[in-house]
Amino acid sequence: MRMMRIPGYCRKILTLLNDAGYECYVVGGAVRDLVTGKIPSDYDLTTSALPDETVSVLNGSGIRTVPTGIRHGTVTAVIDGNPVEITTYRIDGSYQDHRRPDHVDFSRNIEEDVRRRDFTMNALYLDKDGRVVDLTGGLDDIRSGLIRAVGDPSLRFEEDALRIMRGLRFAAATGFDIEGRTYDAMISSAHLLTDIAAERISAEFCGLMTAPYASRVIRTSVPILKVIIPELEECQGFDQRSPYHDKDVLEHTLDVLDNLPRGGDGRRDLSLAMAALFHDIAKPRCLQTDGHMRDHPLIGSVIAERVLKDLRCRSSLISDTTRLVRYHDQYASPDRISVHRFMCGCGKEFVKKLVVLQKADILAHSERGRQRIDLLNRLISIGKELSGEGAAFSVSELKIDGNDIREAGVSPGPEVGLILSRLMEDHINDIVPNVREELLARLKFIIC
Repeated sequence: MRMMRIPGYCRKILTLLNDAGYECYVVGGAVRDLVTGKIPSDYDLTTSALPDETVSVLNGSGIRTVPTGIRHGTVTAVIDGNPVEITTYRIDGSYQDHRRPDHVDFSRNIEEDVRRRDFTMNALYLDKDGRVVDLTGGLDDIRSGLIRAVGDPSLRFEEDALRIMRGLRFAAATGFDIEGRTYDAMISSAHLLTDIAAERISAEFCGLMTAPYASRVIRTSVPILKVIIPELEECQGFDQRSPYHDKDVLEHTLDVLDNLPRGGDGRRDLSLAMAALFHDIAKPRCLQTDGHMRDHPLIGSVIAERVLKDLRCRSSLISDTTRLVRYHDQYASPDRISVHRFMCGCGKEFVKKLVVLQKADILAHSERGRQRIDLLNRLISIGKELSGEGAAFSVSELKIDGNDIREAGVSPGPEVGLILSRLMEDHINDIVPNVREELLARLKFIIC
């Protein structure tokens, strides 16, 4: 590994502490990223120097420091405008809340610091000469595509149950397998996630859902994820009893997730990913004697809202996801007026996202079910025609407004709004295009 891959400001800190007689390494995710050929977004350092010693060395060289986590041994150095966290080797005390140690003891021994790390791939240390210090077999695990807990996996998850979700997120991001003992410990310790703050779980779960290998991880992690989404377990193996489906609800759901487009960073839109996960989740609960599951979009949106609220997700994500789930099975008739009305009712931007979900959903059906793609393509084509013609999808997009109506002689008041609504209705019904001159002519006709 070439040293040039570590930024100069990091090398400066490493060198200063080394020259002062202390060990100092780049640690954690940055080293993992470098080993796997990625560019780290930030760099964390660890050192044998005690916090006050770190501050003394760096301040003595003109580098500003901030005691951001001094209780846990962390000092933030600000160098060339870049914040770098530097944490003293430590031994964590007991974890009463399954999240943070009750106390920490500082150490001069790197091996004691290694033992508190979560996964071997995150327990790599990089010195200033570009050499990796690997005391847990992390390099071999990375080469083998394995996520393995450091030491006793059950103990690691009892200490900090959030590591379970972090492990799943790492697997979804990298495509790595989770080592057997580590996976078993994740399942047996999953109940501890109820002790973790919802916001913490949410951050990891959202990262999992948008990652490239999300479906693969969800498929094998239902025994863990059911702690967050109990209904997920009901979908596994649930026969849809329909010629339009050839897979159970869970497998169909994961196919929909896989069918969603991904951006240049390989990640999916979060609201679409969440909607894919929840769109059919209510089917097992909505099965009727005739084999239909008519209310599943509505009930699914209720489940999605409950789960995302429990996870303290932002309101916009909850709103977007629940609307997508509620509307995922609704299609306009393939004519201009119906499509225009549907787009006005739902909102043009929402419909753009909805058809992405609907396409992913249709392609995850059986061959017979996939025939509906022709209808969807026709609806998309009509929508593009309307947009290309400059159609209005709300009163505010009409080429005339309340001022024009008042200038035409209508007194200020409720009638102005009623006339605008009438013009919008005429526009939707293809009576008048969204052209100012023609709208003004229509206005004269209405008020005469």
